[in-house]
Order: sequence, then C-alpha cells, then structure tokens
Amino acid sequence: MVKLGISVGTDIVEVERVTNAINNGGMFFLQRVFTKKEILKINANEPDFERASGFWAAKESIVKALGCGFRDGVCFKNIEINHDEYGCPSFLFTGIFSKVIKESGVVDVSLSISHCRTHAVAVSVVNSIVCNGNV
Repeated sequence: MVKLGISVGTDIVEVERVTNAINNGGMFFLQRVFTKKEILKINANEPDFERASGFWAAKESIVKALGCGFRDGVCFKNIEINHDEYGCPSFLFTGIFSKVIKESGVVDVSLSISHCRTHAVAVSVVNSIVCNGNV
C-alpha cells in the first residue's frame, strides 16, 4: 500500500533576536548557522538582518515539518536557502540532513518566507510517500 503524507512546519522569529546574535557573535555565529552562499546573500559587512532572520526561520520550519529537530548530527548548515530567478525560495539539503530527507520518503518540499522590520516567518510543506510502512 502506498501512503501519501503531507506535513507542515512553521517558525516565526523576532528580527531583533537574530540581529543581537549576529552583532554579538559576528562571523563565528554566521559561520556556525549559515552556509558560505547564505553569508554572501546576508552581506556580513552590513548584514541584512531581516533576510538572515528569514533564513533562520526557514531552517527551523523544515526540521519542524519532519519532526527531527537539530539533533543526531543535523545542523543548520545542512540546510541552505536558495532562490530561483523569480525570487522563489527553496532548500538545498546536504550532509546528515539529506539522509534524513531520503529516509523520510520526501518527494517534494515547498518553502515560503516573509519578513518585516520586526519579525520573520517561514512555512515548509513536505510531501512524502511511504510504501507498506517503508520509505
């Protein structure tokens, strides 16, 4: 039997919280949480705190959708936020998290990110297929 599954994860973060983390942690914080590509998009010299907050919320939303959290070797840098030519966000999964995605039977992931001066929010929608209780 084939079973289709849909799961949703969401996260909201105060921009001020991420701003403080970047201002206090500097490059150490940025390099712990974001990939090199993301750091370029955030602009480490004059950070776009709203964008950084959106990236943070997106990473939190996908681990919530899968119910795995940041544990067992899964880290923020295993999840990269990209944008297509129209600005639509998407994920690139690497490392241990790419294994989690595969083992979960994920066939498609949708991502939406929004932010304003004070908050950033992200929603991840995951579609998966399970066959006879197995991925």
